[in-house]
Amino acid sequence: MTLVTGVAMHESERQRSTAAEMWGKFRALGGPAHLLDGAAPAIGFLLGYATVNAKIGVLVALGVAGLISLYRLLKGDSVKVVSASLATVVVFSLFVGITGEGRGFYLPDLLICAVCTLAFAITLLTGRPLSHWACRKLGLERGREHEFEARIRLHRKVSSAWLVFWAAHLVIMVPLYVANKVVALGTVALVLGKPALVVMLALTWLWVRRRSPQAGEPSLVTADERAIG
Repeated sequence: MTLVTGVAMHESERQRSTAAEMWGKFRALGGPAHLLDGAAPAIGFLLGYATVNAKIGVLVALGVAGLISLYRLLKGDSVKVVSASLATVVVFSLFVGITGEGRGFYLPDLLICAVCTLAFAITLLTGRPLSHWACRKLGLERGREHEFEARIRLHRKVSSAWLVFWAAHLVIMVPLYVANKVVALGTVALVLGKPALVVMLALTWLWVRRRSPQAGEPSLVTADERAIG
């Protein structure tokens, strides 16, 4: 009984540690700020669209994004980051004017999801998963040269997860776009937008980090993994 209790306590402690680590990475990636940046203008658009029309929705979204940008600049946030967030809302708003429809606000989202789905699919088929390249560029990939094949196997799994992530956006959102269900489309976009992206990035960081050997430490690649392929 004591052994079982000890194992359960260890597992519980490990889960708490992982959760704390995930939350710390979520904050480090700007998760709370991204929640505000992504959600507030989108909610403003939906409210304006639902109560009046798409034009008012765009004006509300731009107004909210402008106020958030001003607030963040006054707080001392990076001009580059704030400008990028504001520019995103501007681009989304322009598509309402280009298409002449409220659902046009979400067309850039769908285009981004389609491009990302295609990119991850192609790199998986070519044997060079996109997550491996991206993690190396970001300094997350710390596998040694002799572990290259094992790291590629790991990143096939990571890239497959990202492929499912982006494809799920299309599977859920495209039918709503085609049916012109703007409020439902906007609600889904709120859930699957920046907040979900930041969570996915944090999960990727944790996944790759947990399987990456630190300098001077033994490899985390198991004998079974070395034998595969």
